[in-house]
Amino acid sequence: MFPILPGVEINIFLLIFIGLGVGILSGFAGVGGGFFMTPALIILGFPAHFAVGTSLTWIIGNSVIGAFRHRQLGNVDIKLGLVMIIAAMGGMEVGVRIINWARDLGLADEVVLSISICMLLIVGIYTLLESTRRKRQLDQMLVKKEKLPPAMRATGLSQKLQGIDMPPMLHFTKSGVTISLWIILAIGFFVGILVGVMGVGGGFILVLSLVYLIGLPSFMAVGTSLFQIIFSAAYGCIRHSMSGNVIIFAAFIMILASCLGVQFGALVTRYVRGLSVRYILGISILICAVGAILKLTNILLGETVTWLEIGSVGITFGGLGLTVLMILALFIMALRYRSGQPVLSWVESLVTKED
Repeated sequence: MFPILPGVEINIFLLIFIGLGVGILSGFAGVGGGFFMTPALIILGFPAHFAVGTSLTWIIGNSVIGAFRHRQLGNVDIKLGLVMIIAAMGGMEVGVRIINWARDLGLADEVVLSISICMLLIVGIYTLLESTRRKRQLDQMLVKKEKLPPAMRATGLSQKLQGIDMPPMLHFTKSGVTISLWIILAIGFFVGILVGVMGVGGGFILVLSLVYLIGLPSFMAVGTSLFQIIFSAAYGCIRHSMSGNVIIFAAFIMILASCLGVQFGALVTRYVRGLSVRYILGISILICAVGAILKLTNILLGETVTWLEIGSVGITFGGLGLTVLMILALFIMALRYRSGQPVLSWVESLVTKED
């Protein structure tokens, strides 16, 4: 199918499915989608360096659509996004050099998947534990007929970081946050390294960093993340294109498929609490981590193990389908709740819209 990949047959319908599904997750959770996209492309048969470069190319188009939609919803802090972009550029250059070094050694697949798995497990476990704890608190308040609190803003850690007086201090009016420039630059640089190495826009790290470290409400973090990802992914894409790591046709197919998905995902955020974003993001990250672990195990064994190959494909693509179904179910429940119809008690704390 792709002349640049001799001997590799890629199912175009799977590319469309990935683009549509990850597009919905991207619009909903504010992630570029690379943490799902890159492992999925590797599982489909793309060599790691092509998966990274092609994923970044797709992320650009996907994020432009999502950022525009969230801008209309008032969820983008442009000033904060621009500051983080500056820091991310340096980190991306480091990341691209790392992946090119690994490619030259013939270890690109192992390096990309190993780093991806570590980050996915750390971020996914923390996010799911935090959102589960938060949900339990809201469930108890609903049982007691108490009014639910507004959107979670400053966490304990973000309050400490905002309290560090390390000039220059920047105030972001749109987000209502004042924090040291050096803290913003450190976070942006780290995200940039991930962009270059993993072929991700950095959104799954950036959204949670904006929420837990800087203190933004979840929806503002979603929109600002997508805005920043446009530029960080573009830089990474250019660098990978210069290294010959991009398959344009595959990226184009997935961008076309993701157009509708991103619009729908962004629309759902109008009907749910910010907790829903973190909850589903944590679940989807862990699902992706399991699929990547199976694929890495298969590679390290040095031979194709049928059950590992089938398992990595089933978990990655089945998990993506499950994530889309969860978002769709939340949307339906939110519409029922707003119209006064009964909803499952378990999801009530996720769809009530007092924040």
